Amino acid sequence: MHNTSSIQTGSQEGCSYNCSAMNIIIKKVGEYLNEKGLSNKTSISAFDENKIDEEVHSERCIDNDAKSYISQYSTHTYGGTQRVQLFNSSKQDNKRLWMSEVGFHSSQSMSASINLSEAILNDMRNLKAPNGNDGNDWGLIGADFRNSTTSLDNTRLSFYGFAQYTKFIRPGYQIISSNDNDTLAALDANSKTLVLVCTNKDYISNVWYINVSMFNINISSSTAFRTSNNNETLKSLPNIWNITGGILTYRSPAQSITTWVFSLV
Repeated sequence: MHNTSSIQTGSQEGCSYNCSAMNIIIKKVGEYLNEKGLSNKTSISAFDENKIDEEVHSERCIDNDAKSYISQYSTHTYGGTQRVQLFNSSKQDNKRLWMSEVGFHSSQSMSASINLSEAILNDMRNLKAPNGNDGNDWGLIGADFRNSTTSLDNTRLSFYGFAQYTKFIRPGYQIISSNDNDTLAALDANSKTLVLVCTNKDYISNVWYINVSMFNINISSSTAFRTSNNNETLKSLPNIWNITGGILTYRSPAQSITTWVFSLV
């Protein structure tokens, strides 16, 4: 189905389908793929709505015959609250779930990085889509294209905030549970590496007490990297923390993202 199929503005994405039309189009496309012998090579992804609640509504408004031609539900996550419902419906309907787009206006402060980090955390914890796309990296680097003499050194903090995740949580890493809503944990059994990405969205510094013993691991070494408003862009941190009794104590600056990389025994 078309990108953001419920948007009616006719501007950027530019089309809108009601439920009746979606039923007809999905069936016709599915039948055509079968007729041409292509259904084993390609399939239908729907509905790529702008908001999660719109995606849930579109899924509920088509009939089972139309659903039989769909292999994947895809959604943007620019708004909405029904992440758990969407995860459950995709599982119930036996459809792959894809988070196809989210992105925020870039900024030279940490505001966009914090917004993006919170979106990643929310999607990973509640939507649980195995695939995600940060708007094709939209807005991570800014430049003034009206002036050809302007140097391309205007890299936004959004770029580094996003890299706090992508540089360290690599393909094949398994997302594991943590008991903090502002922390994403990932484990790679092959390289024996645990990664924690911690976001302090508050406007004041906070002392964090991270219970690393809950992961049932033995740590041989650790490194940390931080992006913040304090001229820090993926800055490698000195050993400014301690682990006592399985608790890592760390003072996190206001509006910052810190990534811990633990090498395991």
